[in-house]
Amino acid sequence: MPLLANPYPHVMNSLNGPTSPPVSYLVFYSDVVDGQMWCPDCRAVEQIVKDLFDASDKPKAIIYWVGDKPEWRTPNNKARVDWNVQSVPTILRIENGKEIARIVEDDILDTTSMQDFMK
Repeated sequence: MPLLANPYPHVMNSLNGPTSPPVSYLVFYSDVVDGQMWCPDCRAVEQIVKDLFDASDKPKAIIYWVGDKPEWRTPNNKARVDWNVQSVPTILRIENGKEIARIVEDDILDTTSMQDFMK
């Protein structure tokens, strides 16, 4: 399934729906500002995320944009409140509608950590 960059509410709801795949991923990224994500760590992992998820034969992954820098830094940011995300990038592994693992920032760049996370 392709990497879904525009998670309309029904797409987010599909993480826990009857037709959702058994395993999905939720990728938390900074918003794009002036043509690129404002977070340098997000930019650093962008190609890895595309390689892992952006093809029809890859696992389902949804990008969750956390906002621009001021919005992200607020304690009531929706990603912080709804998903307990404290840094970007963060990737959650969702199985049968429940988070079972997460990988954060530099660990995404570590090949061994990322392979373990994807198993």
